[in-house]
Amino acid sequence: MDAFLKLRPVQPEDEPFLRELRAQIDVERLGLQFWSPEALPLAGKIVDLQFKAHAAYYKHVKSNWDTKDCIIEFNGHVVGRFIVTQDSRVVHLADIAVHHAFRGLGVGQAVIESTKAECESSRRPMHLHVDPANSVIELYVRMGFRVVEEMPGCSLMEWVPSSLQGKTLYFDPTGA
Repeated sequence: MDAFLKLRPVQPEDEPFLRELRAQIDVERLGLQFWSPEALPLAGKIVDLQFKAHAAYYKHVKSNWDTKDCIIEFNGHVVGRFIVTQDSRVVHLADIAVHHAFRGLGVGQAVIESTKAECESSRRPMHLHVDPANSVIELYVRMGFRVVEEMPGCSLMEWVPSSLQGKTLYFDPTGA
């Protein structure tokens, strides 16, 4: 049986899923699963603040770029979120998250590969920022991304379509 992957625009009724997805990410990233039961109300407030902060950030980002803010559906199930921003020069993978129950199935990789195909046809590189401590960096490297800049708390990675291989795309005036 073939798997069916679909991207569709985020709708207001997706908010409960997006809150749960954001909570999964923040619990893992902040280690909230190790907090004592007495601290759970505080952890819930932190997760809520994180959701609101991300929503505000992406609202700002989306107002300045051509943006695709999508829900990822896999075999009819809502499984993740995908946000890409772009202009005529570059595509930015702003966010991709897959529900923990669907990780390891290649869902995120398939979405990124599809985006790479779009970048190949439009002759644009793809950029993303990632926490250097996040193990997903290994996946990005296997998919052809390379680190082009290290910043405090994040790395800028770039994937370059074959039509642009050998050309200078990312320029760092510091030479780092």
